[in-house]
Amino acid sequence: ADYAGDRGDRRSTTGYCTFIGGNLVTWKSKKQKVVSCSSAEAEYRAMRKLTTELMWLKMLLKDLGIETTNPITMHCDNQAAIHIASNSVFH
Repeated sequence: ADYAGDRGDRRSTTGYCTFIGGNLVTWKSKKQKVVSCSSAEAEYRAMRKLTTELMWLKMLLKDLGIETTNPITMHCDNQAAIHIASNSVFH
């Protein structure tokens, strides 16, 4: 995500790609609907969107008869957002 990248309305943009076996299967770049108060909040919102996408993708694979047993890896470059996501006190 970028933080307040649109100078007109100060909204951030969410962006992510998902890969299976090294192959790109889904991607998104979209302006967030609300204004974030920090870069951590913007990144956390992007992580939340990606989590929803990954849950959908996992269910799609299951419906196709492909079981996923390995944990899914998500990468984020914002330490504050990672801390918020991994600490249950913030949920």
